[in-house]
Amino acid sequence: MTTTQPRRSPEPRHSLRTDVLEARPVNLDGFVEEWPEKGLVAMESAYDPAPSVRVEDGLIVELDGRQRADFDFMDTFIADHAIDVSSAEESNALPSAEIARMLIDPRASRDDVLAVTRGLTPAKVLDVLKLMNVVEIMQGMQKMRARRTPANQAHSTSARDNPVQVAADAAEGALRGFAELETTLGVLRYAPLVAIALQVGAQVGRGGVLTQCALEEATELELGMRGITAYAETISIYGTESVFIDGDDTPWSKAFLASAYASRGIKMRFTSGTGSEVQMGNAEGKSMLYLEIRCILMAKGAGVQGLQNGSISCIGVPGAVPGGCARWPRRTWSPA
Repeated sequence: MTTTQPRRSPEPRHSLRTDVLEARPVNLDGFVEEWPEKGLVAMESAYDPAPSVRVEDGLIVELDGRQRADFDFMDTFIADHAIDVSSAEESNALPSAEIARMLIDPRASRDDVLAVTRGLTPAKVLDVLKLMNVVEIMQGMQKMRARRTPANQAHSTSARDNPVQVAADAAEGALRGFAELETTLGVLRYAPLVAIALQVGAQVGRGGVLTQCALEEATELELGMRGITAYAETISIYGTESVFIDGDDTPWSKAFLASAYASRGIKMRFTSGTGSEVQMGNAEGKSMLYLEIRCILMAKGAGVQGLQNGSISCIGVPGAVPGGCARWPRRTWSPA
């Protein structure tokens, strides 16, 4: 009598080339598990609200499922200053797929899209974006971001906060055609000297280049008021009320700060950071994209010239979760 031995599965074969490639640092990154309750989810949290809006006597009294009596101060600011009340109910009643098609359809003009999107709530914007892939979003951006003269910003920095080095670097940056130059530094008390070096170097390279020194807000504002810088962009805003309160701020205090810059003719933009609310433990269960949309609408409501995503300090958060940097949409529509 003979017995049949179980067949062993062959050992996986690896080439040396495969081993080398798999050991590269870029391939050692991994994703963490999504944790929606803490906001550790890129764009589709079960805790994100469903779109809704209701207007009474020219006032938004319901926003994304929340009644006005229950609004946090972000809801109140967005409802009162960032949404076109006259078109809100009509715009939000449109199917999200129809709005997504408008963004990429060359037959729909920028004005056509604006007439609809001015009235959208944060949750409705999210519902539209979830239907689009990265290429389609870029098509929409190209249509909507109207600029008379495209331009770029450069950084002119020194590891030792050396003003001579910063001035020389700024002159080269200006000569190479950059329209804005920013410097950052490690020692706060060096800020005025380094900011002046940046300003002088930039104007030597090519007159008219705007400069800024990225610092904490009080010092940055003082440098602007003294004429040492021409623009600012490190005015931080957040997507939840609890994180705002941690910084002793509100949407209204940030809007007041923006008006202070505007009163002196200083260009400025707000800075959000995708994942900052997660880092600070107060994402309130919302997805990072939903909170970022709230930041964008807050900037719009405050009337600032622009918004940058200063996510260099927290890019690891959205980059660590599935779908945080690139994704394919849950397509339920055809672009045709």
